[in-house]
Amino acid sequence: MRFSSPNALLLGVVLLCLSAASLAVGLSARPTWLGLELDAARDSGVVTVRALTPGGPAAAGGVRIGDRLTGIARPDGGVQPIVAQDLDEESYARTQRGVDEAMGRFDRLARAIEAQPPRLYLTDPAGRTRTVQLAARQRPLTSLGAEFWANLAFGLIATLICGWVWALRPGERATQLFALTGLSMLAFTAGWAVHATIEVAAVSAILTPVRLLNMGGAVAYGGAMIALFLCYPRRITRLPLLLAAPLAVLAWALTPLLPSNPPLGATGGAFTVWEMVGIIVAIGVQYGATRADPAARAVTRWLGLSVILGAGAFIGTVAAPGMMGHPPLVDPRFSLGFFVIIYVGMAVGLTRYRLFELDQWAFRILFYVGAGLALLAVDALLLLGLRASPETSLGAALLLVAFAYLPLRDVIWRRTVGQRKLKEHEMFAALADVALTPQADLRAERWRALLARVYEPLEIVPYAGSPPARVEIAAEGIEMRTPAAAGAPALTLRYPWRGRGLFGPAHLKLAGHLIGLLAQIEAGRDAYARGVVEERLRIARDLHDDVGARLLTGLHRNDLTQTREAMRGAIGDLRSIVSGLSGHDLPLEDVLADLRHETAERLAAAGLALDWPADESVEGQTLAPYRVYKNLTSACREIVSNAIRHAQATQVTVTVDRSPERLEMTISDDGVGLPQDPGGRRSGLVNLQRRIVELGGSVTFPPSERGAVVRLYLPLAPELPE
Repeated sequence: MRFSSPNALLLGVVLLCLSAASLAVGLSARPTWLGLELDAARDSGVVTVRALTPGGPAAAGGVRIGDRLTGIARPDGGVQPIVAQDLDEESYARTQRGVDEAMGRFDRLARAIEAQPPRLYLTDPAGRTRTVQLAARQRPLTSLGAEFWANLAFGLIATLICGWVWALRPGERATQLFALTGLSMLAFTAGWAVHATIEVAAVSAILTPVRLLNMGGAVAYGGAMIALFLCYPRRITRLPLLLAAPLAVLAWALTPLLPSNPPLGATGGAFTVWEMVGIIVAIGVQYGATRADPAARAVTRWLGLSVILGAGAFIGTVAAPGMMGHPPLVDPRFSLGFFVIIYVGMAVGLTRYRLFELDQWAFRILFYVGAGLALLAVDALLLLGLRASPETSLGAALLLVAFAYLPLRDVIWRRTVGQRKLKEHEMFAALADVALTPQADLRAERWRALLARVYEPLEIVPYAGSPPARVEIAAEGIEMRTPAAAGAPALTLRYPWRGRGLFGPAHLKLAGHLIGLLAQIEAGRDAYARGVVEERLRIARDLHDDVGARLLTGLHRNDLTQTREAMRGAIGDLRSIVSGLSGHDLPLEDVLADLRHETAERLAAAGLALDWPADESVEGQTLAPYRVYKNLTSACREIVSNAIRHAQATQVTVTVDRSPERLEMTISDDGVGLPQDPGGRRSGLVNLQRRIVELGGSVTFPPSERGAVVRLYLPLAPELPE
């Protein structure tokens, strides 16, 4: 069957609601308006004026509060007497035949009121009688009362919610039955609203359809709700049996219309209660049928909770006390507002909006309601059973609920909704174990095992589509998709906690944190691995560039003095490399002192003088990292070697200017100077310049009138490249 667009269907629902509201207002405003409220004494049969509408016909005609209304003039000139039993259609009749007789009197009284102009026979508290003729007026809408507008609004809200859900999915059996419940509620709330506006009596042409509309709507509501839970979220029976449920309820409800049976009003409460029992049974059957489907079970929990809270509140506070002969616990005039709770909750469940949250919210609401009921029950038991004072009973009830119910609630939560969680240290240890596993295939396997421990899904499979950029929930909470991590491809986790739950926002957030933390640990692992490689390359480079070069140079020297110089430099380089392997920083003062002593020995052996004043510019001790003092030593040795071999100098001058953050060393000689072409500089100077720049420093060659000047700048806490 093809349906119109959702907008057209929803527009039709709105027009239906407007038509129903207009009809209800028209029926309520049509009867003759008197502008008074009456009290009917059941034992004495006296009818007394309780209240008057300011400016209404009764107040303007001279009727006073406290007057006794004894009769109303009939169109034939006679008087229609009024007793308390005449103002109630069925409360004083034991059979349907008696109700029919009472309705006849009620109808005659209503026709007398419709006579124009209406005349009332009154007796004041002093016993004086008088006749009051009222001026007939059109009933204003403001006089219909809060009960009329509230109940009409309840029905319209329910119908609009049902119509909206049905317009979205008009072809589904569940939304059709849901729409039927909305129409049924509109029927009995509209009937209730019109009946609430009756001042004294109403003609049977209005009253009979209103009463049948109210009772028929209530009965149809229960039957449609039972049928809904027999087909959604999982179909329990086929269509014929679904229709049999509401038809059987309707046939049962119509039996009071037989003359010898109890009246409809006397059995209406029982119908409502037994329908509620049938709804609960249908919910239980549906809950058992969805035990292998977490999504369907979550919907069943939420819909069932919505119905039980809404309809159950109405039954428990209004219908059930009436069946037991007790007054209602809440004002019955506005009790149909409980049913709005049903429709709001069921609309959310039927549209399956954020289904993964409904399951947990259902249990939370149920636990809160349970805590409230437990508190009321214990308080009432202490008050009535032990005759305790209100303060004592309330305090004791709070203590008992806090120390008995709340722990029990936590146990139930953990065994049903709550999932077993890994402790933080266990989760971090497992995550570190995944990230630090060297083999990629084993790392991916351990990542899957960790997800299995955290979420206990029935299935973990590679994601078939385009890999998601972040963790996401799909299939209404049945699935959670994770991006590629730990060497594993993007994964899909299905049916968490062995199929007993759904993924929710908290699980989404946890998975995101796990992946983010895993990436951080992997980044640290990769940085560590790069550092190891860099350190190995550095040691190899230092051994090759420094120690190897010096040994090779010494091997080819014919002069024994030069060979010793090369050996001495190689030993110094080895000492620096071994010191660097220990991982400890050295005091800069000691490094400079050793370097000064070594330079002095080398220059003295070559016949050159050294001018290197002792450094007293900075107080305290400054630690130098290995790469700083190693490259400083190598640079100084290279510059001094060039001065010895190529500068033809007689003296070398060294000055040091330093602070806790930086060091500046200037080395100059009085020789022939450096080549003017930068490209003609020796490879040793080029290498030391590259090393110093890697540490964030610089090597400059200031101009000099005589000899060469080399200035080194080094930060003492360099930002080393990763």
